[in-house]
Amino acid sequence: MNALEARLGVTLVHRTTRRLTLSEAGARYLDRAERFLDDLKTSEADVTAHSVAVSGHLRVSVPSTFGVLYVADLASAFQSLYPAVTIELDLNDRFVDLLQEGWDTAIRIGRLADSSLVARKLADMRLVVCGSPEYLSRHGLLRTLDDLAEHDCLGYTLTPSTGPTYWSFGRNGSSQVAIRGSLHANNGEALIRAAIAGQGLVYGPRFIAAPALADGTLV
Repeated sequence: MNALEARLGVTLVHRTTRRLTLSEAGARYLDRAERFLDDLKTSEADVTAHSVAVSGHLRVSVPSTFGVLYVADLASAFQSLYPAVTIELDLNDRFVDLLQEGWDTAIRIGRLADSSLVARKLADMRLVVCGSPEYLSRHGLLRTLDDLAEHDCLGYTLTPSTGPTYWSFGRNGSSQVAIRGSLHANNGEALIRAAIAGQGLVYGPRFIAAPALADGTLV
């Protein structure tokens, strides 16, 4: 109290050997301080309420096929838990600029470039080379990576490692094989359908090819 009075330059409390009483300045100071504390409590309660009650607009960008197969149902489940949240779901295979385009979060497949963004690995993704039984009966089975040179390879234009000029193999993509093909596309599902139709070999995520592998239309 002495330090506070010294800093303010006023007497806040009258002191006697038997009692303490507020001065006029002390009473004004106490009134202001109590109102300040009430405002602070109200502000803290407001902030806490907004942190508990999830609301707002969430912009999420995900790969097209992955979004349809996995994220769309999760978005519906999320909104049933948090009905005050609206979701804008972007189904797009290109790499987006989260800051420039205003996305809150994105899911992407592949190796990330260095940046200051926060990233979390969700899972490993296995790539497979496959073709239709009819195509392979005409062009022969693959024995080694070098055999790709004799095949029509359907390239994915948005990722160089599975693109229209070369395919990369190995955990770090250290083995690169030059390829050629009659069809290139920026959508993995479109390439899977072309492979099912016998147009060539496709190199892409197993989760896209899984149904065709299961029913034998691709091997």
